[in-house]
Amino acid sequence: MRFLDAMALLYNYFTPIVVRVSLDTPSSMSVTLDEPDYSMVIHVNDIPCKTSLTPMEVFEIIQLIEDRVRSEAPEVFDRHRVHKMLRQ
Repeated sequence: MRFLDAMALLYNYFTPIVVRVSLDTPSSMSVTLDEPDYSMVIHVNDIPCKTSLTPMEVFEIIQLIEDRVRSEAPEVFDRHRVHKMLRQ
């Protein structure tokens, strides 16, 4: 899937958190998660990616973002009850 289509999945997944994505290089991107109601902004840099992604690669990016955010600000996901995936 094209990069923009893959990012639409990210936006939908993390709703209601505002997501901004920047493709820094053809193989790296940055994501900013913004919680306007709580004045919290979290930056996740150096996320490996490509300009064309499979659904599994998008899922891996989501997991990476969740893991990094949970290590810095675990309360973000508790407040919003963002989709909770069962990891095997």
